[in-house]
Amino acid sequence: MEHGPSGGAGRRRLPQALAAAALALTLVTACTGPGGDGGAPPPSTNAATATAEPAAAPLREAREGWKVFTDPGRLLSFELPEEWMVQLLEPEPGVHAPDSLHYAVRTPEGVTTAELHTGIQTPEAPCPDAERTPYYVIGSEPLDLTDEAPAGADVEPRFVIRLITGFRFFAAYGITDQAGGADGLACTLSNTVQGGDALGRVSFGDLEVLAPKAPANTGPQTVTFGTIGEAQAFYDTPDFATIREMLLSLRIAPATTG
Repeated sequence: MEHGPSGGAGRRRLPQALAAAALALTLVTACTGPGGDGGAPPPSTNAATATAEPAAAPLREAREGWKVFTDPGRLLSFELPEEWMVQLLEPEPGVHAPDSLHYAVRTPEGVTTAELHTGIQTPEAPCPDAERTPYYVIGSEPLDLTDEAPAGADVEPRFVIRLITGFRFFAAYGITDQAGGADGLACTLSNTVQGGDALGRVSFGDLEVLAPKAPANTGPQTVTFGTIGEAQAFYDTPDFATIREMLLSLRIAPATTG
């Protein structure tokens, strides 16, 4: 069973490698404790109209042993364990809107547990019937992003763990408001939600898009399993439960009209 992150070199995502450390690390971005918002001015945003502006994400108090991260513009926030850190990422060129947000959440050992990206503009790839393959949902929970009903979403936002079939079962976890393919078949599975005019499409997890790969294109960073049971056991651990709680804590500031 291959386990590893789905990204570039140095971006390990091994849920079972997570360890709670006593070392306190300083975030390079605005990470705040109870009642704080980082004190940074809001960045410019790409609002679709002049009459719709985002409200600031409300201040939050973290539970014991956790802290709250809020971006400088207070457009979103989430909780993470006190010893974990949030670090800025360089966005992939050409596939994100200007002023989009890009962060990695890492343990003190440097294990990347999730990445957060906004302003995603990746075009949807074609899906011929001959390339559709079975997929499976092994975890799904409602995600309360805002106090508003989502607009233009296939389904209510959810945290999901899904597998898609290739020569093995390829796996990913994240947030989504898009259903998989019809009849339990798909070419890819999108892990993104609509974050409103200010944020665009948002991803928070280990992969923005889950797709099967050919054997020659896999490696130690590809997470695959031989059976569905192996995948369920892999994600049914206390260490992964911490990642799950972090992703479920994501909140997005609702837009206000004026």
